[in-house]
Amino acid sequence: MFLDTLSRSWEYAKCSYRVIWDHKQLTIFPIISGIATILVSASFLGPLFLTGTAQSWLELMDSSNTAQATPATHIAIWTTTFLFYFCNYFVIVFFNTALTACAMQVVSGEPPSISHGFGIASKRLPQIFGWALLSAVIGVILKAIENSNEKVGAFISSILGMAWTAITYFVVPTLVIEGSGPITSVKRSLSILKDNWGTALVGNFSMGWVGLLLMIPGILIGGIILFLGAGAASSGLLIGLGIAIIVLTVLIVSIWSSAADVVFKAILYNYATGKSVPQNLNPQMFQDAFRSRN
Repeated sequence: MFLDTLSRSWEYAKCSYRVIWDHKQLTIFPIISGIATILVSASFLGPLFLTGTAQSWLELMDSSNTAQATPATHIAIWTTTFLFYFCNYFVIVFFNTALTACAMQVVSGEPPSISHGFGIASKRLPQIFGWALLSAVIGVILKAIENSNEKVGAFISSILGMAWTAITYFVVPTLVIEGSGPITSVKRSLSILKDNWGTALVGNFSMGWVGLLLMIPGILIGGIILFLGAGAASSGLLIGLGIAIIVLTVLIVSIWSSAADVVFKAILYNYATGKSVPQNLNPQMFQDAFRSRN
């Protein structure tokens, strides 16, 4: 049973990674999304560092220090945290929506179009705004639970966070295809999950493992070069080369994996809702993915 699960997971992952490999232009979405989230983070953290309040804000966000803050400081902390979450979620969901729209084109047998993806994302701006708002609220609530108790709070927050991630697994594909609001999308996602998924979200975990496996060769090569550089007389060049190989490997595979994960969810949503899957994507593997629990 365990080997069968691993085998199916590998097939699901290969299918999604192959879509990105065949349509490399789709990696533009996670690349821009990553750059945008960095800019968002910088826009929040930059002023804090410039005013010398960054360290204080980070310390007050820690569960052991929050109780020491005044009511006004509490409001400022949680307002800033909420806005930070909201802006990041908005950026991430916008580009995931665009990528999902392109993935649906692939599933339909059409060549994906970047302009089509951005067009759908722009059309869904109200839904994206609503979903980012809800996600930010949930994020703040989970953070507050985590801060309530150093150990118990963190454990409860982690469990609730994992449950929320599972429940909302199909929210973005639902948002793209059905254009529903955040609450309706969550209900729809849960309905699809309960009606079709079976025992577990096997592919959700397999994507991460496959991404890790893809990183190993580059990391090993970089590590060997670093080891050789450490014992060489002129080690600077080798050490720099080794670090560059490792960093590039992690960066490239992370972008590839991020795009493949979005594609995977889009493909499974398409099959779960009764739509066809192209022959080159092996429909049988998706039938296996949605086996009902016995």
